[in-house]
This record gives sequence, C-alpha cells and structure tokens, in this order.
Amino acid sequence: MFALALFVIYGVRVVATAIPLRPFDTLWQLSVSSTLISAAAIPLVGLGLLHLAAYLDPANAALEKRRNVLARWAILAVLGFLLLIPLQTYASWSTVATARTRLTTQLSIANRNFAVVREAINAATSLEDLQVRLQALQSPELGIRFENLGLPLPETQRQMLIRLNEIEEQVKARIKAPPPEAIENVATNTLRVTATSVVYALAFAIAAQRRGQEVPLLVEVLTIWSLRRQGRPPRPGSPGAIEEDYFAQLAPPEDDPPASP
Repeated sequence: MFALALFVIYGVRVVATAIPLRPFDTLWQLSVSSTLISAAAIPLVGLGLLHLAAYLDPANAALEKRRNVLARWAILAVLGFLLLIPLQTYASWSTVATARTRLTTQLSIANRNFAVVREAINAATSLEDLQVRLQALQSPELGIRFENLGLPLPETQRQMLIRLNEIEEQVKARIKAPPPEAIENVATNTLRVTATSVVYALAFAIAAQRRGQEVPLLVEVLTIWSLRRQGRPPRPGSPGAIEEDYFAQLAPPEDDPPASP
C-alpha cells in the first residue's frame, strides 16, 4: 500500500502542475517536464518497494500480479522520459528563439516610428508646417511636444532632432536582448534535464518488464543489442529470439517432406 501511495502522490503532483492544460505553451511544457523529472524518484522508489515485496513474499499471487502490471506500465515511463529529451530541447530552443524574435520586432517597430518622425521634421517647410506634421504623428510613447521657441526653422528642427535622438536611445535601451548568461542557463538546464531523463529512463528500464519475460527490459535490450553487434543469431528462448518466435508461431507448420522411395 505504501508503494501505491507513492504513485498517487506523484500523479497528484504532476496533475496539479499540468492544470490548466496548455500543451502548445512552451512555458507549460518546461514546467510539466521539470515536475515529471524532479519528482520521478517518488514512483521509482514505489516500484522498487513493490519489486522487493514480491521478492520477499513470492507466494503472494496478488502481490506478484500487481508487480507484473506495474512493471509493464513502467515501459511507458521509460518511453516518456526518453521523449522528454527532444521535448525539453525544443521548448528551450523555442523560448530563446521567441525572445530574439520579439526583440527584432520591437527594434524594427521603433526604428520605423522614429524614422517617420525624423522624416516629418526634416521635410517641414515652416514652423507652422512642422507643428502640423508633428501633431499628426504625435503619440504618447514618443513624448515629443512642439514648442515655439522663437527660433528660425533650421534651429527648431535641429533641437527637435536632438530630442528625438535622445528619446530613441532611451527606448532602445529598454529593448534588451537576452543576456548571454540567460542563454547559457537555458543550455545548461537542457543538458541537465537530458542527462537526468536518460538516468531515469535506465532506472525504470531496470524495473520494467515485458509480458511473458523473466528479465528486466534493460537486460533484454542489452542482450539483443550485444548479440546483434556480434553478428550472432539470438538463441531460442533468449530475449533476442522474441520476434522470431512470435512470427514463427503465426505461420503454420511446414509439411514434412515426402519420404524418398
């Protein structure tokens, strides 16, 4: 029961983080991935305790059945942690790319707005024309107000351009690119999550077991990989012979060859 309680605690924690569902939101993806990984030790301990209980009490059929069911479900956990690797990588890259795109868009809009105002100032033919042009383009964000300083048009234009340049520098100073430290933190966190996901995938593979198999999933995969690397056909009954045995059972037995006269 203690092992089942650990599974429930893990499920409640993940669900609480995932609600409300926003599967296409990169921040939601990063948050859920972080919770899945940071709390993964909880179900892993529960699965280990269930294996230990079944080992200590092999005569308990109900306990063994529960262990076998959860061991098969652990295969999904292995696949899930492996899938978190590309998901986390994509979400992290998307976060940085979105920040850079937002920066580029903001700078483009600011440059366009200031260029329009600067063109209006330079194109004015009189103080009255300058006032009309600026009033037509006036916006609170730019903060430019026409002032009749009693100066000739060229001097008024010069002072207006100086003020416009100052405001432009202030606006662009507020539009900041992601600092290198932030990008490094994203890369470091991605590497950390990737390594942790691999570790948990291997850990659950040790406790996972396919239906009808007597060895853990990790042992089965390593055995198949080792035999194929050596170029040797899997022995009958070994984990590597599972596929061959399965398809062989689907085919009808061949007829015995006729006896030679």
